[in-house]
Amino acid sequence: MKPIYQISFRTKLPDVLSFQKLHDCLKKLNVKHWAYDFKEFLLSLRSELEDFRRIQSELRSAGFKCDFIKMENLRGSDEMLAA
Repeated sequence: MKPIYQISFRTKLPDVLSFQKLHDCLKKLNVKHWAYDFKEFLLSLRSELEDFRRIQSELRSAGFKCDFIKMENLRGSDEMLAA
């Protein structure tokens, strides 16, 4: 069974159209579970991709300014992988 990672980024969506753009970008990366906290400007997602830099690169190339916050392995050890 492949590991699943909980990955968090700080990013600000400037308008409603950006939300659809974000959805399309994450769909292209095969990210099925994600949430955006409009109050904290926090994007949290679950992915089998272990390289958060690929996700961050795709988000940036789609025009989002995002900063990596943390990554946790949800299957396996309970320790945080990066912060």
